[in-house]
Amino acid sequence: MNKRNVFWGLLMILAAVLIIMNQFGFFAGVSIFDIVVTVIMIGIIVVSLKRINFWGILFPLAIIVIIYSEELMLTNFTSWHILLTAFLISLGLSLVFNKSGLFWIHINRKNSFSSNVVNEQDGKSIDCTTSFGECIKYVNTENFERANIKCSFGDVKVYFDNAKIPSGRADIYLDVSFGDVDLYIPRDWNVVNKTQAFFGDVDARMNNALNPDSPILTIHGNVSFGDAKIIYV
Repeated sequence: MNKRNVFWGLLMILAAVLIIMNQFGFFAGVSIFDIVVTVIMIGIIVVSLKRINFWGILFPLAIIVIIYSEELMLTNFTSWHILLTAFLISLGLSLVFNKSGLFWIHINRKNSFSSNVVNEQDGKSIDCTTSFGECIKYVNTENFERANIKCSFGDVKVYFDNAKIPSGRADIYLDVSFGDVDLYIPRDWNVVNKTQAFFGDVDARMNNALNPDSPILTIHGNVSFGDAKIIYV
């Protein structure tokens, strides 16, 4: 059983229960639309807390504050004030803590406020981090195991056509916030998509040329207010 589906399924059931209670006079002054949006925002916050995703925590919280601004006596603040505050705090926390996965190993380089092309010999682990910039990374390794890709307000293109996976398995970890990431994957690799998207999109179309003997590449991570795309080459 998929735990993520169970979690969101229970939240939808909770939303339905709250709507029924609302029709019986509970939550006076709260519309059905507000109830549904609140439950969805709470779900996004819970999932984001698990991965310490500041954007996924603060933006849904800002939307909840906007919905209940009168009850919270915040009528002096406009919606734009609240969203701008959430934006600045999310950006500040992301830049200060430079959050990455718990087991990520940083080897190569980071690119902030710049445009960079990286084409060099790599080891088992590849790291590409971009903030307010653009990075084009060519992966050159005979023993690829892990790639850690983080993009905030930028564009990242990573080419894996010169990478080999002798072990038969490798992983890519994505952390995308307000950015675009394009992954150029060899056509004969078997790709398993385990990413999660919050107000974002992950274009992970199935490869029609799958070979059971080919390496397995598993893609993990989060995409918030951004896009990630797999392009077979």
